Amino acid sequence: MRIDEAHYTGKDNAPVPTQEDRIAALERKVAMLELLRSQDERKAEEAIPPAQTRHMKEINENLTILLGVTSSQGGDIKVIKADVSSIKDRLDRLETQSTEQSGRFDHVEALLTQILARLPDKP
Repeated sequence: MRIDEAHYTGKDNAPVPTQEDRIAALERKVAMLELLRSQDERKAEEAIPPAQTRHMKEINENLTILLGVTSSQGGDIKVIKADVSSIKDRLDRLETQSTEQSGRFDHVEALLTQILARLPDKP
């Protein structure tokens, strides 16, 4: 921090860092933490036996494939649900029409029975 840019609190004449200085310090800390994290990851990778690393990669690949298949099937299930709903509506309409037709046939049958009852018997 440069003295000419510092602000003084007035209490103990200690300079208060400017916003630019505070941001720069924060950026340095973040960069240091990222460097430490990458070093820790590298050490962890080196500590794992190669066979285990290979198995972990296979597991990750299989999980990625499984995730893709699952998300694809989720879309398929939505389409199937919409189709089933449509089929259900159509079946309900067909059932209603069937009931109406059954009522009409019953009426026609009753009329035919009346007509046959009025016809003379054959000698």
